[in-house]
Amino acid sequence: MLKLSNVSIAYNDKVVMDSLDLTANKGEIIGLAAPNGTGKTTMFNVMANFVKPDSGHVFFDGKYTYRNEKEELHIHRRLATFPEQKDLFEELSGVDHMKLYANMWKGSTKHVPSIIERLHMGHYVKRKVRTYSLGMRQRLCFAMMMAADTPIMLMDEVMNGLDVENVALISKCLMEMKQHKLIFVASHLLENLDLYADRVLFLKDGKFVHEQKFTGENEIFLKLDVTAEQFESIKAELDLPAGHMYIANYLLCIPIGGMSKSEQTKWMSQMLKYNKEMTIGPLGTVEYYEKYYAKSV
Repeated sequence: MLKLSNVSIAYNDKVVMDSLDLTANKGEIIGLAAPNGTGKTTMFNVMANFVKPDSGHVFFDGKYTYRNEKEELHIHRRLATFPEQKDLFEELSGVDHMKLYANMWKGSTKHVPSIIERLHMGHYVKRKVRTYSLGMRQRLCFAMMMAADTPIMLMDEVMNGLDVENVALISKCLMEMKQHKLIFVASHLLENLDLYADRVLFLKDGKFVHEQKFTGENEIFLKLDVTAEQFESIKAELDLPAGHMYIANYLLCIPIGGMSKSEQTKWMSQMLKYNKEMTIGPLGTVEYYEKYYAKSV
């Protein structure tokens, strides 16, 4: 278990984390969504003790925190952060990097061959990293995390530079890995988060403004694209139900989950005047992202 307790940090009077509280447990993949420069990386750095917060604490397993060298060592044996491509050694091979991480955290490299096979890296993993493409480097960084095999993993932009096929491969690996781990993923591929995350946190102005859960029931909306002028007409003509949203100047979302079938049909019929293409379902990560970070009416 990992817990943030009243964690705050500011840079040059800009509040990046404002009394944040969070509890996360083994078996979860937690997505983190926010624009660049709004605190995702800082939050990971605080969790990993790369940055000290101005106040508050990070607790592991209910009792360990960064109080002293002994506790720090215990935590770092259980936590790994996603390596940056700039930190790779150009003259070492991919397998050398994987063995380095395996030895540092596991004390064994026996599992490295199976990772190479799982990630389809056999045709290049013995070559020097300086010969790798952006996508190959990124896959290697993920392979290094698999080699570390820690109970807690912090992955910042894990999908960066990957093609569609490799995004699907990494996503599947994440779902396989989570059973005995707690994994945090910050990613700009928002639709992809919907596929494997158990919940997604939205960070804004130093606070979590929304938590989207995928493990339970979510509110159902009737969704359609309308212009700002159409939205004004709809508001003038109809009494929109409580909880409706108009997101990023284009998406009208009408909550219909609690309505009777006849009420749902009525709203769909009324909306046909404005757009014949409608969808029904919960809001996804992309839609919540646009709600909180894009300009809306």
